[in-house]
Amino acid sequence: MGYKDICLEKIKNDEFESLFFAVKQGLYSHVEAVFGWCEEFQRKRLSKDYKPHWFHWVYSENSRVGVLCYKPYDNALHVHLLIIFPEFQNQKLGKEVMNTVHQLAYKQGRSHITLSSFVRNESAIRFYQSLGYYTVESDEHFVSLKCNIVN
Repeated sequence: MGYKDICLEKIKNDEFESLFFAVKQGLYSHVEAVFGWCEEFQRKRLSKDYKPHWFHWVYSENSRVGVLCYKPYDNALHVHLLIIFPEFQNQKLGKEVMNTVHQLAYKQGRSHITLSSFVRNESAIRFYQSLGYYTVESDEHFVSLKCNIVN
């Protein structure tokens, strides 16, 4: 499945170490600053709290450029995380990935997409707002955002 040159490929069960490395690369600084990073806790959380079929490698032009985790619920899709690897950032790939997610939601007849971000991750929040997301809830650490899908 894909949009433009973005292709999503389900992550295989034997790729947990690669997945964990990618997630750590993307989230470490935020988790460390807010809660403190505990390697064992984060490994358990990733393997127990998330279903394997929610995770996808993001490919662009045959290169693995990131990881996406999303799940369906109610009448929506929830994006748990989108990480574009540092060497591929600032190439509009995140926007293309989110366009792909929006197309999936549209095709499935879902009414909206939700996601959360660390409050301190201001660039991510600005990025999602530029795509039409708006704040629905926030606390000292997290902001929850939503975007409506026009069907």
